[in-house]
Amino acid sequence: MGGGVLLVWLASTSGNFWLFFLSFQLLFLTSGIGNGSTYRMIPAIFQAKAVAERGDETEETLLYGKRQASAAIGIISAVGALGGFLINRAFGMAFAAAGTPAPAFLAFGVFYVSCLALTWWCYTRTVGVKVVASLAYARI
Repeated sequence: MGGGVLLVWLASTSGNFWLFFLSFQLLFLTSGIGNGSTYRMIPAIFQAKAVAERGDETEETLLYGKRQASAAIGIISAVGALGGFLINRAFGMAFAAAGTPAPAFLAFGVFYVSCLALTWWCYTRTVGVKVVASLAYARI
């Protein structure tokens, strides 16, 4: 998504319609992949956490993990719905302040990099897990 934002920004400054159009298609495709992988990952994370917390893989533990995942998905969906509003506001504020969408593209790029860093830290990091726990063991 960061690459897509960079391409959209370059296309908007160059005036190339097809690059702009295809860059936005890339952004839509990657946001769909990100959305799908997030909702696929949530139940796996909560199942792994439930098993790790309770130390067994009984039906009761798995049901507890499913309940926790369901609650998290509800909250995450509500927060995710703000994206449609906040993206439009970011563009509006960028045009009002600078007369160009560039500040919004920069903000989106910074957000995507921070999401990448957070995902690595919480879910794929194997460095320093003895000091700060990671969910890399869940193989998500």
